[in-house]
Amino acid sequence: MVDMEKKKLDPVTKVKLLLAVEYGIFVIVFAVLGILFLTGIIGVADWKRYAFTYVTLAGGAWLVADFVWCLASPKRRAKNSMVDKSLLLPVGLFLIGFDIYAIVNGCAETLPYRYVIGIDFCVLAAIYAFETVYHWFRPIPGVIEAALEEKDETKNEDQ
Repeated sequence: MVDMEKKKLDPVTKVKLLLAVEYGIFVIVFAVLGILFLTGIIGVADWKRYAFTYVTLAGGAWLVADFVWCLASPKRRAKNSMVDKSLLLPVGLFLIGFDIYAIVNGCAETLPYRYVIGIDFCVLAAIYAFETVYHWFRPIPGVIEAALEEKDETKNEDQ
């Protein structure tokens, strides 16, 4: 029997792999939910309309604020990926607009919610699918920095 050596992954590769798996899970969950909403298998109850409206209003505002924060702060920009922030900005802007429309109309119409929720999830799945591949080749600087710090800490502990 051949003695097989265990290959140890360096911390950067471990973090990239973990991030890719995490993004992959998001892709699967968002795609499945989006398809289920678009096909009408998951219905849009009253509580879902209200919850979606207020949660995405806060989330959309956060996406826009986070993008502006990354643009304004060189320190934050150095640790984050502007590609991520830029891809999510249109989603945030659309959701804010839709939520304002929904609040003005009292969240009464069910049909647009089915399509908005479904399309939103499908768009997020596409964005995270892109980011899964993109961040494998161009990792997020803050994540790499943390992995290298962890590598230094474990190296110091071993000595």
